[in-house]
Amino acid sequence: MAHPNYSCAIHNPMTTTNPKLVEQALDFLRNITKKDKIAIVHDTDPDGICSAVIVAKFIERYRGKKIEIHMPLNRKMHGFTDDMFTQFKQANITKIITTDFPAGEHKEMLQKFSKKFPILVIDHHRVYLDKPMDNVILYNPHLFSTIEPARYCTGKLAYDLISQITNISDLDWVAATASIADIAHQPWMHWIKQTFEKYNYEFKEELFKTTIGDVAITISSTEVYDEKLVNDCFNLLYDAKTPQEFTNSKLKKYREIIDKEIYKHLDNFEKNAERYNDLLIYSLESKYRVKSPIATILGQKYKNKTIILISENKETKTISVSARRSDKKIDTGKLLETTIKNFKDSTGGGHPAASAAIFPAKYLGEFKQLLIKEYQNEKTKTT
Repeated sequence: MAHPNYSCAIHNPMTTTNPKLVEQALDFLRNITKKDKIAIVHDTDPDGICSAVIVAKFIERYRGKKIEIHMPLNRKMHGFTDDMFTQFKQANITKIITTDFPAGEHKEMLQKFSKKFPILVIDHHRVYLDKPMDNVILYNPHLFSTIEPARYCTGKLAYDLISQITNISDLDWVAATASIADIAHQPWMHWIKQTFEKYNYEFKEELFKTTIGDVAITISSTEVYDEKLVNDCFNLLYDAKTPQEFTNSKLKKYREIIDKEIYKHLDNFEKNAERYNDLLIYSLESKYRVKSPIATILGQKYKNKTIILISENKETKTISVSARRSDKKIDTGKLLETTIKNFKDSTGGGHPAASAAIFPAKYLGEFKQLLIKEYQNEKTKTT
C-alpha cells in the first residue's frame, strides 16, 4: 500500500491526463516476478543514478531478489547499443527498465530491443516517437501529466509511480536528491520541505548547500572525476541508509578535487567569456568533465542569460556543449538542436532550461557562427 502522506502528482486527477498509461506502467512493475531477469539501463548523472537506485531497490523488496544487471549509459552513444543487446541476450534478460534518457531518440535500436525484451522507459526528456511502439511503455510526463516535464525529474517520477505499489518512503531523500540535482524542485517544494523536517535536516533556499544537496554534488563530482566510478556511486547509494553515509564514503575525495577545478573555471568564466548581449559563451579545457556542473552553477547565477559552455575531447575529436537558461525565455534544447541539425554524427537537445550537444570538432567554427545567428532569431521571436 502506498504511504498515505507522500506527495504525488499522479494522485491528483487535475494533473493526470492519461491514467491508462499510468496503469500500464504500474502493471509492468507489478508483474515482475522472481523468475524474471531484470536489467536497468540508466543515465550517469545524479537523476539517472538516483532513479535507477529507487527502481532497483523496489524490485528487490517486491520480489525478494536483486536485479540481474544495472548498466550506466555509454556517454558517447547515449542509448541502447549492439553490445548491450548481446550482453542482455547472453544473460537471458527478460525485461528492461530504462531511467533518465530518451530511449526513443534512436528509434531503430529501440525497435531491435523491443522485439526481444519488454521495456519500461521512465524518463522526462523529449518524446521522439510519434506513435506507440509494441512492447514499449513510455512513462513520461509529456504523455500523462500537466506538470512541466523538465520539473518532473526521473527520480521523482520513479518514486511517485512505485509509491502507488508499495511504501518506499525511506527513499524520499534519494528522490529529493534527484529533484535538487536537476533543478526540478519548484513543483515539489512542500514535499521537499517535509522530507527535510522528517530527518531534522536544516532547510536552506540554496538547496545544494544542504545535507541532501551534498548527495547530488557528490554524485555529480564523482561522475565528472571518472565515469568508471558511476558503478561505485550506484552501489554506495543503494546501500546507504542516510545521506551522510553516502557523502562520507570514499567518494568524498573526488568531490574535493572537482570543487577546486570548478571554482577555477568559475573565476575564468568571469574574465574570459565571450559576451553577445545576454548570450555568454565560454570555452574550457579540463581533464575532468566539469562543463555540466559549471553550467548549472552559472545558470542559477545568471538566470536571465543564456550560458553556453564548450569543451573539446582531443582523443575522440569531438566537441561537447552544455547550455543553460534558467528563466526559459530561450529554449536551449531547441537552440542546440537547430544549430547542429546539419552536422553529421551529432546529437543534441534537452529541456528549455538545460540541454547538451556533441558533434565532430571540425564543425566548431561553424557551430559558433550558427549558434549566434539562431540565437538572434530566437530573441527576435520572443521580443
